[in-house]
Amino acid sequence: MKSYKLLITSILSVVLLAGCNDDYLERSPEADRPENNFWNSKKDFELYVNTLYPEYLAGFGTGFQANNVDPKGINEATLVYGDIITDNAVTSNYSKVTNNDYIAYLTVKSNEGGWNWENLRQINYFLNHYKKTSLSEDEYAVYLGEINFFKALEYFEKVKLFGDVPWLTKDLQTDSEELFAKRNPREEVMDSVLMVLDKAIDLLPDNSNNSGRVNKDMAYFLKSRIGLFEGTFRKYHKKNNADKYLKLSVEASEKLINSNKYSIVSGDKNKVYNEMFAKLSYAGNKEIIYWRGYNASLTLGSAFSRYFTQNNRNGGSSATRSLVDDYLCVDGQSISTSPLYKGKNSLVLEFENRDPRLRQTICLPGEYTLRTGIGMTGTTANPLPGIKGSNTANGNLAVTGYRWAKWFINDPDDWARTANGLQAAPIMRYAEILLNYAEAKAELGQLPQAVIDQTINMLRARVGMPNLIIGQEPSDPRLDQIYNTYVGYSVNPILREIRRERRIELAFENARWDDLIRWKALKLLSMPVEGMKFNQSDYPSIKVGTDIILNKEGLILPYAQTLPNGRAFNERMYFFPIPIEDLVLNKNLEQNPGWETGK
Repeated sequence: MKSYKLLITSILSVVLLAGCNDDYLERSPEADRPENNFWNSKKDFELYVNTLYPEYLAGFGTGFQANNVDPKGINEATLVYGDIITDNAVTSNYSKVTNNDYIAYLTVKSNEGGWNWENLRQINYFLNHYKKTSLSEDEYAVYLGEINFFKALEYFEKVKLFGDVPWLTKDLQTDSEELFAKRNPREEVMDSVLMVLDKAIDLLPDNSNNSGRVNKDMAYFLKSRIGLFEGTFRKYHKKNNADKYLKLSVEASEKLINSNKYSIVSGDKNKVYNEMFAKLSYAGNKEIIYWRGYNASLTLGSAFSRYFTQNNRNGGSSATRSLVDDYLCVDGQSISTSPLYKGKNSLVLEFENRDPRLRQTICLPGEYTLRTGIGMTGTTANPLPGIKGSNTANGNLAVTGYRWAKWFINDPDDWARTANGLQAAPIMRYAEILLNYAEAKAELGQLPQAVIDQTINMLRARVGMPNLIIGQEPSDPRLDQIYNTYVGYSVNPILREIRRERRIELAFENARWDDLIRWKALKLLSMPVEGMKFNQSDYPSIKVGTDIILNKEGLILPYAQTLPNGRAFNERMYFFPIPIEDLVLNKNLEQNPGWETGK
């Protein structure tokens, strides 16, 4: 299992050197580097590549987590907060990204709004200069592998955001012709992504020395993710060659599955899932392929655990009823059909007899509270979820009433460390590989029961849920109707259940947006955003119709006052727009459909 800890000393060395020059932080790492004095040692290569790790494998970020990531506007701990722009979660203020009124591209400067090429410039600088070294290929090969891994990841993220993008191979200067190039077609770019990723696989070492650096297994993980994303995107958006990418996902997943290095961690079915996301270290954890650790002695930490517990900082992030309703009952049946379902009249009743992951993902009052009584729910200060109109001064805001429990760590010492918190971030998890494999095999029409047992049923077994059996899938007229109404197509029962399992297992792990994009299911964002059933006796001071708005069932509608007509959807939302200033500077660029000026 991998962490950053062995990288930290080297990274800090770069930072300390930077302190000698006020101009340093405004320069790229290659600025003013005399070529005859660099690339002379493995340490030169290592220090150069180290600066890319926090860019691409950020985990929870660092320090006070004060930055947002463009163009989605999500806190830099995107691993956790990426779902707030999906149908899994909301905050007190709706995201413009989810409502077809994203306008930042009209005013941001060139090289912003996600259309940023600085990291790629650094990557390409390496690729154009590394051969100037006197070192043997064996000595620098691993760093060349890491650079190719980061280039594949950079372009994968760009394609997901914008579709067609320019494929750049030179370290661009202000007068480089490539700055004024057209965008390359998506499939051409993705073929190039796979090419550099295969180079990385050839060059990277096995995941065996716990060095904290990028390794071959991480590259296979990325290939599994890329293949599934691009294959299903092509299938549901009516593009060619979907099976080509799905097969690549299967092959990459099998590399990790058949390696016998990884497994699903087991334990108490009522605790094990939640505890997976509440650790200071993942050393020796066979479910984690890569994780970011933090270091107290070097004061390199993150305020994540404090701000997660103190939820006001993150806009009252809370789950939606849409997510809650997808959890099965303990008999393996949906809430539409199971006799064990107790209804929505209270949180306690609603959580009874449900998949144990529900109660480990979303908290009931009195659970998941720091031992010192700070934050969350169930404390004297915060006895109930902090819906609008209630007392949320102590950090308990949860606009739907469904307060996240996943990622909560019951560690008052870490809470007290503030910006130097040490909660570790699991960035690549084996569970995703199992989900990727099952879905890709299903999409290819190659799904025997043995694969379901090897994947979906391994995840269910951890929490004591019944096996999924092909041909005996649960009936779910509620979810089938949602697909027909908002997605515009139906899926067969086994694929529906694989998608359900993915949503449940990967909730609040920054997977849902990509899933909605590739399935062409983004219109699910236009479903009514609903929360828990409101009980006046629990909140005697709250005024219905003023503090909160309820639907006919008495469910909280957190956006009823700001978005009385609900969230809007438009097909253009499948891609982000290129910033206007970049279009002005490069006349060869064309705006993504629907985002042209004036529309």
